[in-house]
Amino acid sequence: MMIYDVFGRYIGVKRDDERWLVFRVDLTERKFSRLYEVIIPDELTESEIPGWLDDIFHEAATGKHPDVKRIE
Repeated sequence: MMIYDVFGRYIGVKRDDERWLVFRVDLTERKFSRLYEVIIPDELTESEIPGWLDDIFHEAATGKHPDVKRIE
């Protein structure tokens, strides 16, 4: 699973066959819960995911958390 810091919120993305699955991530306890309301188009490549997450969650950007970055 790829884990991103999305403006201070941890989001996991995992490929399952031909689709992307999205998860809320608790790094402290290594727990993952599925986010059904967030959809990543199946045709996006792994390198396009940070840009997509930025587009979806850009309203959450702050001076302390200004961007999306992969952490794992």
